[in-house]
Amino acid sequence: MTVNSLTFLAFFGVLALVYYLVRPRFQWMVLLAASIFFAASSGARVLLYLCYTSVTTFFAVRWMGGIDEAFSKSLAENGKAWSPAEKKAQKEQNKKKKRHVLVALLVLNIGALALTKYSGFLLENLNLVLGFVGLGAVPVLRLAAPLGISYYTLQSMGYALDVYKGKVKPEKNFAKTFLFVGFFPQMTQGPIGRFKDLAVQLYDKHPFCYENLAQGCRLLLWGFFKKCVIADRMNPMVSQVFDNYQGYGGMTLFLGCIYMSIQAYADFSAYMDIVSGFSRILGIRLAENFHRPFFSKSLAEYWRRWHITLSSWFRDYLFYPLSISKPAVKFGRFGKAVFGVRIGKLFPAVFALFIVWFSTGLWHDASWRYILWGVANGVVIIGAMILEPQFTWMKKKLHVREESGLWQVFCMVRTFLIVSFLKVFPGPADTAGTLGVIKGILTDFRPEFSYAALFPGIEKGDLLFVLFGLVLFFCVSLVQERKPERATFAGRNVVVRWGCYFVLLAGILCMGAFEISMVGGFAYAQY
Repeated sequence: MTVNSLTFLAFFGVLALVYYLVRPRFQWMVLLAASIFFAASSGARVLLYLCYTSVTTFFAVRWMGGIDEAFSKSLAENGKAWSPAEKKAQKEQNKKKKRHVLVALLVLNIGALALTKYSGFLLENLNLVLGFVGLGAVPVLRLAAPLGISYYTLQSMGYALDVYKGKVKPEKNFAKTFLFVGFFPQMTQGPIGRFKDLAVQLYDKHPFCYENLAQGCRLLLWGFFKKCVIADRMNPMVSQVFDNYQGYGGMTLFLGCIYMSIQAYADFSAYMDIVSGFSRILGIRLAENFHRPFFSKSLAEYWRRWHITLSSWFRDYLFYPLSISKPAVKFGRFGKAVFGVRIGKLFPAVFALFIVWFSTGLWHDASWRYILWGVANGVVIIGAMILEPQFTWMKKKLHVREESGLWQVFCMVRTFLIVSFLKVFPGPADTAGTLGVIKGILTDFRPEFSYAALFPGIEKGDLLFVLFGLVLFFCVSLVQERKPERATFAGRNVVVRWGCYFVLLAGILCMGAFEISMVGGFAYAQY
């Protein structure tokens, strides 16, 4: 049951009606029942893994919370009799106990993710090593990863880490913990919520609000427009290029990378608009996951604007701890001794960034093409950090004014082309295809200007729909970027406002690519 299906629309309509008819104190229970139903409709296995993550997370955070509560009680009763050294020793002991609980939870949940998502990949590569040294192969176990496990695992682990650090108090109601872990609109593709921001909204009372309904419907319209008119219409172009890369020249292959970059953004941001719209109707604001990434002036900025909740999760829970860890500090000392102080200072960040981007690639998919994609992103960002003084010197010599509009546009186009070229890694179906596409782009420079070479896999009528959608998408994004106060429909003339709504709705119905069932999955659901 995808969020853009008629089945889901009917399901949500019933849910919203019941949600606002019951007493407000029972609303969170309605959300819980809806989340359980949504997970169960995806298969018993999905519900089972969701329960597993919720149970392990609930008991682990309660255990850690119990350690803190026992210490606070003991401190209140006997604190005056303790010396500062005794208090410090007790705190260290409690922290150690909590760390053991946290590690056990991480092993259980990351282990479940690894077993379902990465077991086949790891065993295949183990067999390659065994074959190389002349040993026999081991049986390859292949398990399909349950829907959404990559997302709710990170969300629940972030919650546990925040409890460990004392940033949030553990939830004492298991049903509410389950709702936080498996809230149905965001379960399959995020955004990855933080407990302190999302939980209070899920458990709070939400009286009906017309403004929430209006804002939610606007998000739904915009999301469905991007999904049906742009993403789904462009999908055949992307598939045609990467499924038949042997038959295309380097120019068409690079265009395929550009098309994939645009199509992926339209698809993923459309999903976020749709689930944010459904949630807003219920009075719940999900975290922002996109901030117009194609206006970024560097790859690092792009990743601060794209899939924001995933990027911030890796930043807060992986990059920062790694960058101050003992191995990173030792690596920094090595860098200072060999390359000098300036470069050496960057080494802890380089150490952490490499692991983060390797992990990001692996998180997306258990394949070398995604690992290479992640590492390539990391290499570009690390290279920009190391070469920043040289870039600054070069801009000074060329008298480049960074505030000039022309330079800003150049940086945006440059970043977009880098992002698009990196799509060469995940675009094809396998690593051999990735290498084949890279070879074609870097060695075949024949210019081809036929329609089939410029716009493969799409009819001319469909292309006009796509172009209309892209022009509208760009104009709205440009207004949002330059003058966000003018990008909202709220408060505008009623004729203008409803005229815009009509254009979007007519575009969806007349130009959208969907069947009568409106069943069409979203690309990021596979991760």
